[in-house]
Amino acid sequence: MASVRARRAARAAEPPRRGRRPAAPPPSFDGMPRLARIKLSGGLSSDDVPVNSKSLALGLTGVVIFIGIAVAGATWLGSSLFDAREAFARSADAVAANVGFEIAEVEVDRMPHALPISDARKQEVRTLIRGGDSRSILAADPQEVRARIENLDWVAQARVRRLWPSTLRIEVERRQEYAVWENEGRRSVIDVNGEALAAADANDFPDLVRVVGAGAGPAAPPLLDALEGLPEVRERTAQLVRVNDRRWSLELVSGLEIALPDEGAAEALVRLEHLQKRYALLDRPIAALDMRAPGRLAVRIHPELAGGPRALLGGV
Repeated sequence: MASVRARRAARAAEPPRRGRRPAAPPPSFDGMPRLARIKLSGGLSSDDVPVNSKSLALGLTGVVIFIGIAVAGATWLGSSLFDAREAFARSADAVAANVGFEIAEVEVDRMPHALPISDARKQEVRTLIRGGDSRSILAADPQEVRARIENLDWVAQARVRRLWPSTLRIEVERRQEYAVWENEGRRSVIDVNGEALAAADANDFPDLVRVVGAGAGPAAPPLLDALEGLPEVRERTAQLVRVNDRRWSLELVSGLEIALPDEGAAEALVRLEHLQKRYALLDRPIAALDMRAPGRLAVRIHPELAGGPRALLGGV
């Protein structure tokens, strides 16, 4: 018995045989950074994945976008590349609108120092925007929107800004009614550039200067611009008459007719302004002035006043 016990004790004291190593204790990750623990443990566990409403919304958005891409791809397979792009653009626009980027408000106002805009005009711009192809503010290209607004006949220029997430801010400068163009019995209101304002009624602007004759509207801007800086001539002007579509005749409220030269009509108006300030020429009893000859001024007085008590004074 003693020998058996001795052999068992010796076997217990021997080191373990090769290939039979004792199981290692589980590693301890205490004190390690989270990313290091993830790598050593072989990945994320269910407890490591945060799930909230924002991540769910992003996930759903991604799914919808994927579906939109799939629809566009299917369309491309069965039709043209252009149709595929259109399908994708519509799908992406719908997705953006559905997740909170739909155009909810269109703010319309005048530009600083511009003419006031009526409520009807503002509504016209809103209707134009809402009638477009874009539902979301992401798909609304400011340059394309601006071009559409400036196509309105009463708009001189526009500015478009996107205010996230769902507002379009539009500032508009209205074209100013500057003159009434009469041609072959038809009357239309034009701006300082000579362009007709189709929505304006000429009867609503009895005090505007009239430009008369074929081609008078498009040819009028240089003279209209010159008159802006010539108050003495401007306040006495009744109409500008286009003669043979090559020169102008200026008719004043008093009935005085002034033949302007073919070339340099705006400069002739500047000369008239100077003569009025120095000699009060336009307030004299004159029937007609002819400024067509360079450096000369031909004057014809009213026949009934010739030699009368109001003869011309001072000369010119």
